[in-house]
Amino acid sequence: MLETVGDTMRASIDGKPVAFLQSPGIAHPTKSKVEFGCMGKDGCFDDLNIWSAEPVK
Repeated sequence: MLETVGDTMRASIDGKPVAFLQSPGIAHPTKSKVEFGCMGKDGCFDDLNIWSAEPVK
């Protein structure tokens, strides 16, 4: 899962956290895409879902 909230991004695989990043660029108002990659290598994803959600208040 890749989750962005404000200027933070958190990634997890099979429910286990694998990465966390905080950067003003994440919350940029015109940010339109997220790319997956690792050192120029290709990869495959299985059972990929993408959705937009609002944080619980």
